[in-house]
Amino acid sequence: MATSSITHNFVISSEGTQRFIDAMDRAEELASKPMRPLKGRILSTEADFLALAEKLRSNER
Repeated sequence: MATSSITHNFVISSEGTQRFIDAMDRAEELASKPMRPLKGRILSTEADFLALAEKLRSNER
């Protein structure tokens, strides 16, 4: 089977397992921190998108 040849080469060590757990913990910490607010506004209507497109076109000229 193809899967047996793929999984055959995996070696799980206690050091590697600890690094993986540390990385997961760090990612969880970063995900729970609030992001800093960004300047901008939310485009929700077609008119908002058209106004932005026109502004971008006028900046290209």
